[in-house]
Formats: sequence, structure tokens, C-alpha cells
Amino acid sequence: MTLDDGQSSHVRRAPSVTSTTSGTTMGDWKPTTEWVQTWKQKLPLQTIMRLLQVLVPQVEKICIDKGLTDESEILKFLQHGTLVGLLPVPHPILIRKYQANSGTQMWFRTYMWGIIYLRNVDPPIWYDTGVKLFEVQRVKDIS
Repeated sequence: MTLDDGQSSHVRRAPSVTSTTSGTTMGDWKPTTEWVQTWKQKLPLQTIMRLLQVLVPQVEKICIDKGLTDESEILKFLQHGTLVGLLPVPHPILIRKYQANSGTQMWFRTYMWGIIYLRNVDPPIWYDTGVKLFEVQRVKDIS
């Protein structure tokens, strides 16, 4: 692929997948165990795994002790149980005071005028006035 400035770059494309008449898909790419492990390690599963380590044995014990085959008792147990002590303590909330700067002031001013302008379009109070939502400035070319 060639860019406008004459430099070339390589584009990595996904392999094409075609459909057959039987409804299955065929292609060059097949998932592998290594591929699954590369993205599985990046998933934040620690909290879920901790919950499962604690709750699965408890649910299995209830099912065996009471001979449950219906999920309603299990759902009651899970709804009325507590997770205090199981989950990690959340990070403290960091409170920062607002410090004004030119960028935030410009954003807030633009946002507020946008709200004022748009909320007053119907009835059209801005009709036949000099009020505009924005103005385009033209800069002279210095060549």
C-alpha cells in the first residue's frame, strides 16, 4: 500500500472467510490454544474466579445436603448471601479539586452556549438576530 507521501506501509489483513453451501465457514485461520492464552491472560478474571472458588463448593454442599434439583433454592441462597470478605477491597476514591484552565473554560463556555442555543431553537428566538452558534474565521495565506 502506498501513502500519499510516497512511503509504503504494510497492512495486515484478516484471512478471508467464505461460506459453503452447507452453511459452514472455511478459511485459513483456525483458533489455537496459544491464541486463546494470549488474550485470556489479559482478561480481569481474578474477582470472578475468587467468587467461584468460594461459592461453587457452598452451592454443591447445599444441593447434596438438601437433594435439590430445582434452582429456586440456589437462587435464594445466592440472593440472600453476602460477599463481604470475599471480594477485594476497592481502591479508595481519589478526590481532586477542580483546577480551571483555559482549555476547560473554553469547553465549558462552548458547552453552555450550545445548550442555551439548542434549547431555544423552538420557538426560534435566535431568528433574525446576530447570534450564531459558531463563527468560521478565515486566515490569510502567508505565501
